[in-house]
Amino acid sequence: MRTLEDLQRLTPSQGALLYRLVELEYLTKSQVDELINRLAQDRFAKAREYLVFAQNLAVNEPLYQPQIISRCYYAMYHAARALVLHIRRADVDDHERLPVALGQALGVNYRDVLNRWREMRNRVDYSPYPPADMADQSVTALQEADVLLEACRDCLRNRGVKL
Repeated sequence: MRTLEDLQRLTPSQGALLYRLVELEYLTKSQVDELINRLAQDRFAKAREYLVFAQNLAVNEPLYQPQIISRCYYAMYHAARALVLHIRRADVDDHERLPVALGQALGVNYRDVLNRWREMRNRVDYSPYPPADMADQSVTALQEADVLLEACRDCLRNRGVKL
């Protein structure tokens, strides 16, 4: 059985081609929908794995705090990619364009959350000067990642994706 690895970054033109193949009756709409659902499910599963990993780290341990923030950001990133893929029938993996697409799907609050945590992740990953309130930021990252994943999960379920 082939994996979906080749299709995980489905471009808009590839998505359009899939639906053109439906029009030409080489594929059925249900086959394409099942493919998109599977890609969204797999991407959302990755989001959950990252969040669970972050939740299992000791939030009061300074060594783990940057990791918590980073894994929470990537949990949000992958959940957003899953939702946007399902809505647009194309993947958006660009870290600056994805929040815009998420904002269009869920509202500007979610766009702002994803942008804020991308910036914080960059700061804790690349700067030798961590924020003074890193412990508080780690707790907030866990909370906001949980909320964003829940919103993406609910929207995907409302769209018929089984998670």
